[in-house]
Amino acid sequence: MERSECLICGLGKLTKKVSDNVFEYKGKSVAVPGYVTYACDVCGEAIVDNASLKKSGKILKNFQREVDGFLSGEEIKKIRKKLGLTQEEISKILGGGLKSFARYESGDVCQSRAMDNLLRILDAYPSVINLISEDFPNEAKQGKVVYIKEYTKKCSRKSEYSYLEKREDIDVGGDLAYGA
Repeated sequence: MERSECLICGLGKLTKKVSDNVFEYKGKSVAVPGYVTYACDVCGEAIVDNASLKKSGKILKNFQREVDGFLSGEEIKKIRKKLGLTQEEISKILGGGLKSFARYESGDVCQSRAMDNLLRILDAYPSVINLISEDFPNEAKQGKVVYIKEYTKKCSRKSEYSYLEKREDIDVGGDLAYGA
């Protein structure tokens, strides 16, 4: 910080302080080493250095994820890659901004509980992606029978997953059928 005058009161002189600042969340704590602040000798206010804010932001978001039991950025990236999707594609399918998954994976933003739960479901059951994807036929979303030949014609994206399960209780005269 270049200024030595307090930005809050305009009267005091700022003094640089470097410390291991401890943050608490839900009864747990984490230390951020090398945390730089500038304290005013008149009003007592402290201003955090921009580099410390940026550095601590990721540390604190990862700490929050850990305490709340959320997936880490690396785990989110692994799930996305398992689904064979880009960050933009999964953002479009699951919602959020265009760059939301880039921010989840980098640790800049913490996902919501709902998004975390959805990602866990997709990790365990990758076929669920089709229920919310625009590529999946509306008939299947509504619980109606979908013929596999028709489905493969409608879908342009190939995937390593077989998203539909064969229904043994439906007889369609030789064609495979899937449905509710």
